[in-house]
Amino acid sequence: MKALILAAGLGTRLAPLTNDRPKSLVSVNGKPILMKQIENLHENNIDDITVISGYKADILEKEVHTHYPDIHIVESTSYAFTNNMYSAYLGMRAMFPSGNIGPFLMMNGDVFYDASILKSLIASEWTNAVVTEVGQYIEESMKVKEENGRLTAISKQICPEETYGTTIDVYRFDSDGGTAFFKRCVDYIEDKKELKLWSEVALNDAFKDVEFRMCPLNGRWLEIDNHKDLAAAEKLFVERNL
Repeated sequence: MKALILAAGLGTRLAPLTNDRPKSLVSVNGKPILMKQIENLHENNIDDITVISGYKADILEKEVHTHYPDIHIVESTSYAFTNNMYSAYLGMRAMFPSGNIGPFLMMNGDVFYDASILKSLIASEWTNAVVTEVGQYIEESMKVKEENGRLTAISKQICPEETYGTTIDVYRFDSDGGTAFFKRCVDYIEDKKELKLWSEVALNDAFKDVEFRMCPLNGRWLEIDNHKDLAAAEKLFVERNL
């Protein structure tokens, strides 16, 4: 199985920490977010990893390749006027140049989480799955709706009454799910020329084509967008338990 990490964003709300580094290299108790994600993948025997860089791409590449020279890095030179759907589109094109999409995991590069979460996702009986904290509602995060176990919608705009849970921006795709997701990305990016959309917009559409299920959260996580999030993460992930 392959893995795709979307890490092209600017992270302006974490300035001045992001004045000289990309958001994904901001550290939690001394551990950069991106390095923690790579460690999580390696711990779960996933070594075929692609990272999409953008802002401060040279710094990201130097840091990653100093420790992990085999990781494939794809630079999005359009990061300033695109969103992470475009990063996902670039990543899938790079990982599957023939166009035949195979199984892969995808995650945003600003989420600090435990390796146990990936262990549960990989072991899940559902090969198209969204890691979800069931019963949790976070206004700024992606939420999901479900019907008879099947996920029917993913969006930040889902209201509390319809929210099944909050996602942690970690996803699993099989060939069918990845193909459906990629086709939706192509439709938005190549055909409609819409470059500033979240990847979850295409995923929401793909839910209509392929059955996706929820993978229950098994561990700690925090999406780090600002200094308040960073402080909370450093409290949640005490150094000895990273």
